[in-house]
Amino acid sequence: MINAANPLSAVLAGAGMLALAPAVVAARGGEGHAPVFLATFAFCIFLAGLLRFTTQGRAMRLGRTGGIALVAGIWLLVPLAVTPSVALASGLPPLAAFFEAVSAFTATGLTALKHGPVSLFVWLCLLQWAGGLLTVVSAVAVLAPAGLGGLPDRSPRGGAALDLVDLLAVLKETAPVYVGVTLLIIIALLADGESLYVAFSLSTAVVSAGAHLPPEAQLALTLDEAPKWILLPFLIWSATSVRWHRALLTRRINAAPEQGESLLVVGWCVAVGIVFGAILFRVADVPAVEALRDGLFSAASLVSTSGIGPRDGTYASLPAGLVILVVLLGGGALSVAGGLKMLRLRAILLRTRGDLMRLIYPHLMQPAAYEGGVGSAMRGIWAGAACLAIMFGLCALALSPGLPSFDAAIAGAAAIVTNTGPIYDAAGGGWPAISSLPAGSVLVGVLGMVAGRLEIIGLFVVLHLAFWRT
Repeated sequence: MINAANPLSAVLAGAGMLALAPAVVAARGGEGHAPVFLATFAFCIFLAGLLRFTTQGRAMRLGRTGGIALVAGIWLLVPLAVTPSVALASGLPPLAAFFEAVSAFTATGLTALKHGPVSLFVWLCLLQWAGGLLTVVSAVAVLAPAGLGGLPDRSPRGGAALDLVDLLAVLKETAPVYVGVTLLIIIALLADGESLYVAFSLSTAVVSAGAHLPPEAQLALTLDEAPKWILLPFLIWSATSVRWHRALLTRRINAAPEQGESLLVVGWCVAVGIVFGAILFRVADVPAVEALRDGLFSAASLVSTSGIGPRDGTYASLPAGLVILVVLLGGGALSVAGGLKMLRLRAILLRTRGDLMRLIYPHLMQPAAYEGGVGSAMRGIWAGAACLAIMFGLCALALSPGLPSFDAAIAGAAAIVTNTGPIYDAAGGGWPAISSLPAGSVLVGVLGMVAGRLEIIGLFVVLHLAFWRT
């Protein structure tokens, strides 16, 4: 795995540079945590330099399985490197701080922090923002070419070995749009009168489909109506394919590779939003326009697997089973959304329809497009769905000993595997934080969150390789 040193060192260097922002915030605010973040910066830069210079001059060439192992390692090593800063700034014990760092970096939003210094929330927001960028880059450059879970691979390499140039090319293609949308959200919220702190926090959460928000940002969503309308289209944007985004921005909409799925995701958000709005209108006794707005916002947030709510108590007014179903289905492939993905759901439904039709008409000839897919792609889709179900069950069983009910374990497992942390807090009202559970449950939760960013099946691939190589 020495070939993974160059990209890993680059990611660690990037994490170190991000640590300078909360250091500046802490220094200006007199919070006393500036040395902690500066030490994190120095530590990450030291590790990055060590990896870089000890492997200098070696050609970076990774196979598909090596690329998956590299991405899995990044999801675990970066939070491990920043855990001391989270622990010292928040006062959490080491294991809980590690869980918090993984939750932020994977844009899950499962948190035990309700209050804390500004610099800490800036740090967590930056981690979730970086994690969202890593999600789309790894999906396009590593997971899709490896054929994990039937993800669409339209790269010209045709499954060849992964090269550093491929990673850089995908990053250069994706990062400008990602940064641009982040800045656009910040500008729109500033124009609405929000503070820079609130605008920054909300923008990082929406663009990464994360949910680490300071109390000031959640309060702004609750009290002010405009931010919900501003953020709504960006939440839908986060739930759709990055390749579709590029086609839209370059005015090649008819050539958009994932247009069908992306339009399906948009329609799904609207349909679920109308249903949610009707439920809120009847149950929560709010005016029709507010109910529709909150319903659409909640639907877009859950489909994108962000989970930030329009106000406190909104998800508690919705059927818990329906909320869990929406996040398990998730958004579009090659997006920051988690869950099963509409690509797989559509393929499974089409294949089921085709099989039923053949039972009725044994000699019926159908185009492959009407059957969801053929060959290895369809096998990958079934494998991805099966792995999601297995990981969901494992997480529920691992969490249940430390939780007051199995309902809590189901909600916690759904929050973990789909990277949608707020649904656990919203469903339970008083349930303990996941990071406060026994160590075994916490570690399974960490693996579940990382698995959610590896399309679930990626974690099983890494574990399989680790088992047979030992």
